[in-house]
Amino acid sequence: MWIKRILASLMGVRKSSDLEEDLNKLTLPRFIVLFILLNAAFISFIILAINLI
Repeated sequence: MWIKRILASLMGVRKSSDLEEDLNKLTLPRFIVLFILLNAAFISFIILAINLI
């Protein structure tokens, strides 16, 4: 899946050419989905941290 490939590339697991191909295939709907998923994960982490304090 393209999300896994992008995240793996950013962590240095894959080659930079693979990252370039994935970023070229990144369309607006995919970007919006990725943006929403990353924001949801970040907001969940913040809420969890606040509840643990």
